Amino acid sequence: MNTSNKTNPITLIISLLSGSIFTIGLIVSGMVNPEKVLGFLRLFHGWDPSLGLVMGGGIAVAMPTFFYVKSRIAKGEKAIDEGNFDLPKATKITPQLAIGSLIFGIGWGMLGFCPAPVLVTAFAGYIESMIFVVAMLAGFWLYAKLIKN
Repeated sequence: MNTSNKTNPITLIISLLSGSIFTIGLIVSGMVNPEKVLGFLRLFHGWDPSLGLVMGGGIAVAMPTFFYVKSRIAKGEKAIDEGNFDLPKATKITPQLAIGSLIFGIGWGMLGFCPAPVLVTAFAGYIESMIFVVAMLAGFWLYAKLIKN
């Protein structure tokens, strides 16, 4: 990723295109409908396995791209915007990761929303989603103030 203050127009175009495709995918797959998500998570009460196809499709698209990027990194090549690729480097499961994952999973299971779909529905004007976003931002702020520092 380009770390200079001047943003490359190609980076903006690719970001906008990627975000738009991701948003359309969330809408088409039903991930913005909490009942659809909760139907997938309820294994013993009318389980709806269709979101498993969404996960499989996401992995099918992401995996070849991930290996392509790794091969470019191994060859010392740059990203399309001439910046560096920025892949996660952490490989250990830490208590913070486990606790954060647990909180995320519990919240997702209770409400049927995770951050990306809730942002889509908040921009669509749903009040409950806007409240969720405010609470999520407050959680980010609280983490930065109390735990990270």
